[in-house]
Amino acid sequence: MTSRIYIYSLNFEGYTPQPYDLRDFFFPYYSFAYFLEGEALIDVEGKNILLGPGQFILIPENHHLQVKYFKDVKVIAGTFLLDDLKDASHPALRSDTPIVHSFWFEDAVFMGSLLQRMFVAFTDRDKGFLQSALDLILTQLHGNSRVAAIPEKFLQLVFANDKAPLSVSEYADELKVTANYLNKTVKAHTHRTAIDWIEIARLNLAKKLLKDKNLSVLEVAVQAGVEDQSYFSRFFKKQTGMTPSEFRKSSK
Repeated sequence: MTSRIYIYSLNFEGYTPQPYDLRDFFFPYYSFAYFLEGEALIDVEGKNILLGPGQFILIPENHHLQVKYFKDVKVIAGTFLLDDLKDASHPALRSDTPIVHSFWFEDAVFMGSLLQRMFVAFTDRDKGFLQSALDLILTQLHGNSRVAAIPEKFLQLVFANDKAPLSVSEYADELKVTANYLNKTVKAHTHRTAIDWIEIARLNLAKKLLKDKNLSVLEVAVQAGVEDQSYFSRFFKKQTGMTPSEFRKSSK
């Protein structure tokens, strides 16, 4: 039988230019990705998952996935069916939620090398090596890197579709915690501050709105949650290197 294991090498520089166009993928098969560089925030069936270098994610079959944010991502990704495996009894394959595993130091280097060799084996149609490599990876997955409940809920609120981000204190009130606690726990679990994520979400929404030529820059600023157009323009240029008008002209 022909192998249905597919391996991809993906490299996306910078921020996603059209974040809301990268939504609602559906995978009827098992999918995975190993991050060599960069970071990404993805939503799998309503669960926000932040991924970075040295992290491997396995997503069960028949799951929806949305990419909400990424920066300078370099990953090796792939898909497979259970029939493609040498051994389909691995505990990781019995999970109905994504498994994220972090590899450190020498293990991370080894995993990066292994995944890159898998990409070469895929182009060479070496089914035997792909099966053996997947078997090795699946034996190591224990899901030791889940985002804690408060940061996960915070990211879900911040990246709610088409809604202007609120302030840290407003999100804290909604989550029934103090602003100080929210800042500390988000920073501890995502390595970014709550304000960082609010600004990323605001920028993503602004980029989407700027594609609508019927909206003025001021209207875009207001809908993105910024009343001051001058401040909005400075914020947008600091983040992208372009003014809102320049970005609009460059967008197709």
